Amino acid sequence: MVVGLYALSLFGLEHSRVLRASYLPIRFVDDLLDGDAHGVPDPLAYAQELSQRIEHDNLTNSRIDRQLRYALEVLEPRALPTDNPRGDFIKAIQAIIFDYERASVKRLLSAKEIEQYFRDSFDPVINITLLAISSKLRSHNLPVLSYGQGRVYSARDFETDWKRGIINVPEDIISSAGFFPDSPLIRTWFSQNLAKTKPDLIADQSVIRQSGERQTQIVCNALISPLLKFIEVY
Repeated sequence: MVVGLYALSLFGLEHSRVLRASYLPIRFVDDLLDGDAHGVPDPLAYAQELSQRIEHDNLTNSRIDRQLRYALEVLEPRALPTDNPRGDFIKAIQAIIFDYERASVKRLLSAKEIEQYFRDSFDPVINITLLAISSKLRSHNLPVLSYGQGRVYSARDFETDWKRGIINVPEDIISSAGFFPDSPLIRTWFSQNLAKTKPDLIADQSVIRQSGERQTQIVCNALISPLLKFIEVY
């Protein structure tokens, strides 16, 4: 799962080019390992090698590598001492690889592991996004942006993810419900999880307003508003 950085770039922000350059490579890797993109003989090896090229600053002249090089050339000089955009790109790719590998064996996770998986998947992309729009906030200031997206997208995409072997329901719930995706126990678990998420999202909106950063308000509210709407109708 990847945050819609490309959609965020449509708000007319002056940083739209770096947002697109940051989003497109991550989305390509995600689509590649999901089977939605083609043209690479070994998608897993490609993702692993791309991660290594980013780490060792050895990007090629391919389209994806050029986009990443541009993004890093913009983001790294802009980074605060605690930022690591290069590391965030690597973490985002590693999270996609983790999804691919667990899907192949339908690996079940505990509730704690699922929450950590949400943070591992979304924290790096949120940090890249906030850095790209010159925000002083980071994912640790807005933690619900990570686990909130994870919880909502897991409920929204449950049937599709289930067929792919990605099961974002704790193993103890699955043990009680059995491997039946339409079990009421699973629906109840999602409902309870989303109910806990709503006040956290509203609290993050307050933090965003208090930041006084207009670009951060635009971008983060564009993420939070659909999450709240989904919770309302679930």
